[in-house]
Amino acid sequence: MTEPKTKLQKYSAPALEKGLDILEFLSLSDVAPTLSQLANGIGRSKNEIFRMMIVLEERGYIERQEDDLFKLTGKLALLGGERTDNSKLAELAEPYMERLAEETELSNHLWVPSGTGDLVVINSVSSSQNYGVTVQVGYTNPIFPTSAGACFLSEIELEAERLALLQRIAPDQNAEGRKEFSDHAGTCADQGFISLSSPESNAINEISAPIRHGMGQSVIASLTIPHFASALIDNRCDLVIEALKTTASQLQASIATRMPLPRTPWYQA
Repeated sequence: MTEPKTKLQKYSAPALEKGLDILEFLSLSDVAPTLSQLANGIGRSKNEIFRMMIVLEERGYIERQEDDLFKLTGKLALLGGERTDNSKLAELAEPYMERLAEETELSNHLWVPSGTGDLVVINSVSSSQNYGVTVQVGYTNPIFPTSAGACFLSEIELEAERLALLQRIAPDQNAEGRKEFSDHAGTCADQGFISLSSPESNAINEISAPIRHGMGQSVIASLTIPHFASALIDNRCDLVIEALKTTASQLQASIATRMPLPRTPWYQA
């Protein structure tokens, strides 16, 4: 009487097994093998693994060197290593930000709370044009009075609570300035974006959209398009804003299923 198969024995995935055989063999190889050597090493024919090798190379898991020798890339180590929420968010946002830059012909960057009361850029995509405003990864700015800061403040619905928070994070600012900034946050909450002059220069304008997470609508990031104030951008400002809002919405949908909601809101961290 034959013994019943276990769940692992019952189900098989031959293509996946071949791919794993290839990766495991390469991880144990001290030298880069040829296709023939690799096939012999895992007990398969070259024809059996040829297409699998092409897929693994296209996906960036292996690379072909001179004389058609193969070796692992660092992608597996990247996938298996410890990554912060910010690094995951930056990676997840990359394709959306690149499409936005292509569509608008303007650069864009992604802000998150730095943990020290400021905002920090965790990803930045340059414009396809010869000139433009680009912000480097790692650049920091205060929440007040930036458009990105207004996006984060827009999470707080009650004006009294926004003003109380601004009193805490921007105590040196006058009450009138805090009230105006709170109003900008309210506008951002209503229309899904805010456009303000950069605190660095009145010649630069920044259009920002909040990136929210899930049903709680917590703001976890702000996507910003900086640009020189000019008639050229004024003529297509509506198109830029619509592209920004669409990108923010698409990114939010991806984040909702692929990243956990932060346990603590940014303003309580």
